[in-house]
Formats: sequence, C-alpha cells, structure tokens
Amino acid sequence: MTKTISMILSLGSAVLINAQVGINTAKPEKELTVNGTMKTSGIVFKKPMEKLGADENYTFIIKSPAPENKITAYNDSFVPNSPAPINIIQFKITCDPADKDWVREFDTKINSKKFLVVISSFGFTQPVRTNTADWLTPVPQIFAYSTNGTWKLKADYEGFTPTSNLPTGEWTLNLLVYDRSYAKEFNSTQDLRSSTTGAAVAPLIQ
Repeated sequence: MTKTISMILSLGSAVLINAQVGINTAKPEKELTVNGTMKTSGIVFKKPMEKLGADENYTFIIKSPAPENKITAYNDSFVPNSPAPINIIQFKITCDPADKDWVREFDTKINSKKFLVVISSFGFTQPVRTNTADWLTPVPQIFAYSTNGTWKLKADYEGFTPTSNLPTGEWTLNLLVYDRSYAKEFNSTQDLRSSTTGAAVAPLIQ
C-alpha cells in the first residue's frame, strides 16, 4: 500500500511539473495543444476571454452546405455554395435606351429561400427631369422583392427621365445579402386610420 501511494504522488508531481500537454505535437504551446481535429460534447471558455497572441490566428465557424449541415471552418472553398453570413454584392445595370432610367425587373438569381436581400445604397449616372416647366424633385423607386424563388430588383425615377441628348443611364445597386440561418425576416402592415401617429400592435422583436 505504501508503494502504491508513493507512485501516485510521484505521478502527480510529474504532471504538475510538466504543465503543457501536446497531442500530435512534441512542442505544446499551451496547457493543452491539439494538432489536428477534436470532438467534444462541451467546452467551457476562460473568463475573461484570452487575447490572441501575435503569432496566433482565428477561425470563423459556419454551417456547411446541405446535406451535411455540419459546423465547420469558413474558407474560400465554400464560395459560392456556402457564402459568409453577410455578403456585399454590387450590380451595375444599364437601362433600356428607350427609357434611359427604368429597370422594371432585374432577376439577381439569388435564392430567396436561403437569403435575405437589402439594398444598402445606390447610384445613377445621369441627371433626370420632367418634361414640364414645374420644378419637381425626382424621387427614385428602388427596392428588392422576392418572386418565384429569387430576388428581383426595381429601379426607376417614376415620371422623370434623362434628357434625350444624354446617354443611357446606369444604375449601381449595392446589396447586403444575409444568410437566413443568421437572420430573420419580419413583415408588418400598419394602418394609421386617418391619423398621423400610430404604434405597432405588438413589438416584432425585443
């Protein structure tokens, strides 16, 4: 019994002295360094979170494409089948020469079941005016909408047009595209009922 206790104490002393353990590496950098993949049923993080060292890197975790649906590291090989949670896409659309500023429907081919699309900003290459002497400020109608499984774009200065001596106009539409796995879409129609003030019946998010 005495020898057994002595061996356990010796082993414990050895573990305390050699505080860094490596798996698949002879030179562990932390208390536990794993060179390879790891599977665990739970992780407890240190509080406060430790800052990365100058020679350390990070990995962005995403859900891999179906049918695997696994949590995996993000890298360029997943594009375009599994892009990042938020993407920026720019379209430059040249208009019909007969109208010069009207995009009635442009199909982005972006899957509306998987992604949400928001127009973040826009630009148009030509000045627009009415064909009357009235001074009016043109207001563009620009929005994204979903039909038949893809996102469509509309852009127009309704009632206005570039002058006939100007070249055909070109729209620049910058889109924010959100993966629906990381974003939720809320739709609400509110009626002010002949008043200038109102409030939502219930909060959509809180």
